[in-house]
Amino acid sequence: MKRTMTSSNGPPGALAMPDWQAGSALTAAKLELEQRYLLQRGRRHLRLVHGWGVVCGLNVVPVAGSGGWEFLVCPGYGVGPCGDELLLNRQLAFNLRDFLWTRPMDIYSEEAWVQLEAAEMASDYEPRGSQGCGCGCGCGCDDGMQTAGLADLPRITIAWVRPAVVFAGGTLCSGRPLPCPVCPESCALTLGSIALPRS
Repeated sequence: MKRTMTSSNGPPGALAMPDWQAGSALTAAKLELEQRYLLQRGRRHLRLVHGWGVVCGLNVVPVAGSGGWEFLVCPGYGVGPCGDELLLNRQLAFNLRDFLWTRPMDIYSEEAWVQLEAAEMASDYEPRGSQGCGCGCGCGCDDGMQTAGLADLPRITIAWVRPAVVFAGGTLCSGRPLPCPVCPESCALTLGSIALPRS
């Protein structure tokens, strides 16, 4: 009897994947498991082989005449600390005032750190079928449409304390294998800091 390796019975850090067999059922759960497996492999490759950081672009620039509150993140490409690809193919505008409510009460820093993190947004819709969820709450689940496709669109986040820089230690010149870098607490890629306007 062939045993399927999963993350619960495989070695530590092993990624679970479906064991496709002729005649086995093609289920949503197996397809989701395979998708998670492929995404995690890609993230692990980017993080461990190529490293993480800004590859090109992703400059944070102030909008003239905004009093220091409005900014643009320019198009560019980066790899997040957890291996997420961050492709921004158009300018992304944000207003720092929109994030002030996220500032902890006990933080008195005069700086904010602009970060970019992986996110998805609905890009396509399809009919739900004959029935919605039936809740009648006005949440949109009864409108007869459901998400059919997602698109990568990184989103801006703000950190109110200086993000920790994770350094694995060692150099290529040491002659010894380098230690594997660990994932930091946040998967957001820090792009730069902004001094808060005095107003």
